[in-house]
Amino acid sequence: MPRAWFFLLMAIVSEVSSVILMKLYSTQGNLTGMLFMYFAIGLSFTFMALALKKISLAVAYATWESLGLLAIAVIGSFFFREHLSVLQLTGIGLLLGGVVVVNIAENAQNE
Repeated sequence: MPRAWFFLLMAIVSEVSSVILMKLYSTQGNLTGMLFMYFAIGLSFTFMALALKKISLAVAYATWESLGLLAIAVIGSFFFREHLSVLQLTGIGLLLGGVVVVNIAENAQNE
């Protein structure tokens, strides 16, 4: 099971990388940058597929999207100077809380 969580972590890192590349290269029309973006997206889905062999779909997807969103929000705030409102931060907090609950419920069900 820890290997599956490693694959899920790599899926998240790949997804976040692809979104950052999308932000950087979408306005420039740089073909090489766009190819790296597509590669990172493909890598993310590949790692996600490997993680899904051992982690349930609901848990994996909720974790993938929530941690990815958190990472992208932090990176956007620090590196791209994007502002997050209190309401947006509250929503991200609620989303992360939901992921914790989904993971706890999954662990309780498997015991």
